[in-house]
Amino acid sequence: MRKVLMAAFGACVLALAMGGTTSAQAAQPDGGAQPNIIGGHNASETYSFMVGLSNGCGGSLIAPQWIVTANHCGSASQGRIGSTSHSSGGEVGRIDRRLTKPGTDLTLMHLSTPARSTPVRMATANPASGSPVRLLGWGCLNWPSCSTPNTLQEIDLTILPSSRCAAGGGTSNDVCVSGGRGQSACHGDSGGPAVTGTRGNWTLVGETHGPGDNNGECATTTLYTGIAAHRAWIQQQTGV
Repeated sequence: MRKVLMAAFGACVLALAMGGTTSAQAAQPDGGAQPNIIGGHNASETYSFMVGLSNGCGGSLIAPQWIVTANHCGSASQGRIGSTSHSSGGEVGRIDRRLTKPGTDLTLMHLSTPARSTPVRMATANPASGSPVRLLGWGCLNWPSCSTPNTLQEIDLTILPSSRCAAGGGTSNDVCVSGGRGQSACHGDSGGPAVTGTRGNWTLVGETHGPGDNNGECATTTLYTGIAAHRAWIQQQTGV
């Protein structure tokens, strides 16, 4: 995660390179538990807003032509939207430009044509400490060794006080998520969503920025750029 993510994750990106341009239907969840995200399992539903970017990062569709992701992910040529598979299903949109909010790790990527998938709504306030949160991504399943899945992974963790991620650069505007050696976001999850809610009714509260402390790159608390604090800027740029 952070700026070191893509260098460490580069070899994995090649293995997950996208094929095709469109597909009529999203891939359905495979089901079955296994030690993934780190410590998560195969997605229990198809998230219409989930984006797998062509450079290995994740993202969230927040409007028909706009994706929220992390600035440190860099550029991507396209994104697969609304599939639990990184290599098939959903719809593939071409990215033609990107906007970054100065001084943040928040980037908007613009699609050349509107997506058909349903966007996720954005939070108006950070979730309270102690509330449940779900992380989504195709990142490393283990660390320090790294293997990556083709099926989207999810894990349910807990919101911590923002101060618990201060060592990782977090502020009161950001979202801090619990984690440790057995449960964590990791390389390849950058830019992807932290959501709250229930099946089919999710709210985007953060995008993956990096580890919440200085003890390692993964297997720790995770710092998410808070969406609520930047919602006005996002709406100003996107018109939604």
